[in-house]
Amino acid sequence: MMSTDTSANVIRDSVAPQERTRPLYRTVALGWLAVYLAASGTALAMGTGNGWLVALHVALIAACLAAIVSPARPLTSFGDLAPLVIGPLLYMEIPKLIAVASTSFHDAAVSGWELALFGTQPSRVLAGSLPYGWLSELLHAGYLSYYLVIFVPPLILYARRERRAFAHTVLALTVVYTICWSLYVLFPVEGPRYLWTAPAHVPDGFFRRAAVSLLAAGSSRGAAFPSSHMAVSVVQTGMALYWQPRVGAVLVLSCALIGVGAVYGGFHYGIDMVCGAVLGAVIVGVVLGRDFRAR
Repeated sequence: MMSTDTSANVIRDSVAPQERTRPLYRTVALGWLAVYLAASGTALAMGTGNGWLVALHVALIAACLAAIVSPARPLTSFGDLAPLVIGPLLYMEIPKLIAVASTSFHDAAVSGWELALFGTQPSRVLAGSLPYGWLSELLHAGYLSYYLVIFVPPLILYARRERRAFAHTVLALTVVYTICWSLYVLFPVEGPRYLWTAPAHVPDGFFRRAAVSLLAAGSSRGAAFPSSHMAVSVVQTGMALYWQPRVGAVLVLSCALIGVGAVYGGFHYGIDMVCGAVLGAVIVGVVLGRDFRAR
C-alpha cells in the first residue's frame, strides 16, 4: 500500500509541469515590464517636470522585482495582475517620451506605404463609400469594444483559476505593449485624425460621438503605427481561441470590427491595422509555440 507521503508526492509531481510554468511566464512578463519601466523612466529623467513620473517608475520596478522573488500571497496577486494594469497606463506617457526623444512624426512615410498597399487612403475614403448610419454605429461600437477586449478574456481565466492560460495571455499582452510603446517613441506617427478633418460623409451617431470623445480625452499623439488596438485584439483573440474557444469566437468578431472601425472612423491608417495584426499574430505564435508543440 502506498504511503500518504508517497501519494502526495505522486500528485504533486503529476501537476508540477503545468504549475511550474505559471511562475515562469509571470516572471518573464514582470521582467519584461521592469526593463521597459527602467528604460522609459531613464528617458523621462532626461526631461524636465517629470520627477513624479520617474519616482513612480522606480516604485513600480521595485514592486515588480519584489513580486518575482517573494512567495507572499499579496505580492503574488500583484505579480499576476500588474502587467495587465500597468501596460495600458504607460500608454498615457508616450507623448512625454516622444518629447524627450525629440523625434519627428513619420506620417508622410506611413501614408505613402498605405497608398502603395491599397492604391488609395482608406482612412479618408472608406466612410464616404459606405455612408450608412447602421454600419457606422456598428463599426464604432466595435471599435469601442477594444477596452473590453483588453481585460475581460484574461480576467475570465483568472476567475476560473486557469493560471497557466492566464499567465500565457498576460505575457503576450506585456510583449505587445512593450513593443508598441517602444516603437511609438522611436518612430512616432500621429495618425489621420490629427492631420485631416473627419472622413467625408461619415454618419454621426451615439457610438461615433462616444469614440471621438474618448479619443479626444485619452489618445496619445504619436501612437498610431502599428496599431496597438489591432495588435492587442489579435493577441487576445489568438490566445482566447487556444485557451477558451467560445470567448475566442466572440473576439474574432470584435477584432474584425475594431480593425475596420478604426479605419472607417478615420482614427488609423489602413497600414496601421495591417502591421498591428501581423505583430499580434507573430506574438501569439511565439508565446504559444512551445505549449502547442508539447500537446
